[in-house]
This record gives sequence, structure tokens and C-alpha cells, in this order.
Amino acid sequence: MAERNTRTCYQGETFENFDPGKALNDTEYNDCLFKNCRWLSTRVKNCRFLGCSFEHCNFSGVVFNYCEMRDAWLENSAFRSISWGGLQGRNAISQVFGRVHGCVFQYNEFSGMVLAGFDFSDAAFTECIFDDCRLAGANFRAVPLRRTSFSRCDLQKADFREADAYAIDLCSNKLKGARFSFPDVVALLGGTGIIIE
Repeated sequence: MAERNTRTCYQGETFENFDPGKALNDTEYNDCLFKNCRWLSTRVKNCRFLGCSFEHCNFSGVVFNYCEMRDAWLENSAFRSISWGGLQGRNAISQVFGRVHGCVFQYNEFSGMVLAGFDFSDAAFTECIFDDCRLAGANFRAVPLRRTSFSRCDLQKADFREADAYAIDLCSNKLKGARFSFPDVVALLGGTGIIIE
């Protein structure tokens, strides 16, 4: 007979300066607040974060395995070397993020995520990757996108006005109705091989 995994569950708790160390396993957090948490190279396995808020947190090299996150509020936090795609779980309809405010993302990967209509206007990205994401109607207006790339994404009606330093592949992305500003939009032509004089 197979042994069942039993999760520890927390509802409406506040975790301040919580450091799980190298591993966090088999735990479910509902409507919890994580404040001033610093997670470095933590392996998070078989955990669920539902309706949780993360404020003034610093996550670096955190690896999520068999985890789910839904409607997370990320506030004034920094995320380095995180892969978010696996957190969507089986339900590709619900969004991992509910709100992102004052956050910095560096070397993050967003793969296969549903982020249609999401507002990223109060975030900054450096060398991140968006691959195969549904970002139709997303707001990246005036967002620093330093060397952040978009491939195989639905970017229809997304707003990139006043955003800068992005790399968007014209061939692999859907761009109908997407909005860009001059002169940054000229960067889109970089991968076509044409010469602009």
C-alpha cells in the first residue's frame, strides 16, 4: 500500500524573517504573509502557496519542485535565479501572481505561464526569459527590461511603450496590436538582419 504524503497546513499566519534553510517540504500556506524573508538556495518541494503575500523578501536560487502558487502578492522584493513556470500547477487558468509591486527580477525564467492582462508596470527585469507565455494585454509600460527576452509568447495588445532594452523575436511571438515607443521599437528589427541607416 502506497504511503500518503501529509501536508502541514497554515491559514492566515505571518512568517517574519522565516528561513527554511536548505529545504521546505510538504506544506500548504493559505492567505499567509511572508515578511522580510531571505531564502537562499532553498529547495521547496510539494508545497502550495495560495493567496499568500511576500513583502520585503529576498529569494535567490530557490528551486520549486511539485509546487503550486496562486494569486501571490509580491511587494518590494527581489527575486534572483528563480524559475516560476512550474508553479502554475495543473490549473493553467489561474495566475501565479495576483500583484507585483516594487519588485526586481534578475535571471528569472517565466515559461509556459498564463499572465494575460497582467500589470508589470511597477517591476524591473534584468536578463530574464519569457518563453511560451500568454501575455496578451499585459502591461510592461515604462518597465526596465534590461536584456530580457520574449520568445514564442502571445504579446497581442501588450503595452511596451517607454519600456527599454528588451529582446523580442518578431518571428516567434504574436504581436498584433502590441504597443511600442520610438526609438526603442527599432530594437525589434535587430534580429531580422536588415540594415538601418
